[in-house]
Amino acid sequence: MSLEREEGKKMIFQFVEDHPEYNILSDPDLDGIFAAAIVAKALNAEVSRIQYPKPSEISSLRASKSILIELPLSKGLTYVGKNILIDHHESPPSITLYNGLIKTREILFNSGFRSVSKMLIHVFEDVIEIDEKGLEVLEAIDQIDSGNIESELADRINRAFLLNSMKEKVREELTLTVYRMDWNSLLNWADRELEKWNIVEDIMNKMKDSVKTIGKIMYFTYDVTDQFEAAARRVLMLRLEENYDGIVLCIGLRKGKPVSATIATRSNINLLKIYEELRRNEGIRAGGRENIGGIQFKTELDLENALSLIHKAVEQSLNK
Repeated sequence: MSLEREEGKKMIFQFVEDHPEYNILSDPDLDGIFAAAIVAKALNAEVSRIQYPKPSEISSLRASKSILIELPLSKGLTYVGKNILIDHHESPPSITLYNGLIKTREILFNSGFRSVSKMLIHVFEDVIEIDEKGLEVLEAIDQIDSGNIESELADRINRAFLLNSMKEKVREELTLTVYRMDWNSLLNWADRELEKWNIVEDIMNKMKDSVKTIGKIMYFTYDVTDQFEAAARRVLMLRLEENYDGIVLCIGLRKGKPVSATIATRSNINLLKIYEELRRNEGIRAGGRENIGGIQFKTELDLENALSLIHKAVEQSLNK
């Protein structure tokens, strides 16, 4: 067993022993759901310990005695007392023990992990047995979370989840399915959901007609309260990235006002510098990986002002 794997496992088990009332708080994306279920299974914990904070709740969240999955401080939450962060968005991936805002111990892993789920299966390799079909599903999650969907399986699972990403009940059911490692049920669910995909294709074609550019940014908007629009925008972003040597930006609107955005690129532009520039603005949260990340608008802006802020951050980062 590799040293970091053994040390990472020991750190998590020791944390649970020290804090028996712990919770598991996770990002509600597909990788976060899988990772939360894997941690709970490895710890032989009830799935009721798992919570998925909504993006709108993050800024007021005070995490304490929690195992945090993909919820770094850069997302705007507050750490109180002891917490463990498991994340792969920073480079390299890590398991980090915090006391308040201070890192007290950090274990770094190979940067080859494209999902936190795969990293945790590595950490708990001698605790959790996973069959060949399960490994294929985890490879699909790797592809989905890295934005490089290559297999038909990854495409199926991704589309099915996009159709349901806002539904709390579906997250609960998926968590339990992964906890049980019932891969047949997972794939049957995905196939049933895909029967609705033609609706998303129609919406995506309409969105494509609304795409505009400003500088190096190609952008469009969507309604964050509409599940089908949320699904369509994910796929459209991937398709636009394939053929654009710049930045693709999707801005989420609620009642016409920007509340969030996803930014991505397949060029040699490093988005980490852009997040840094954006965070200089009061009320703006930004973070992620070099090629994809998220932005949260915590102050009221109109679309024009939000675009201006992002465009300025891009230009400043490119000119440094």
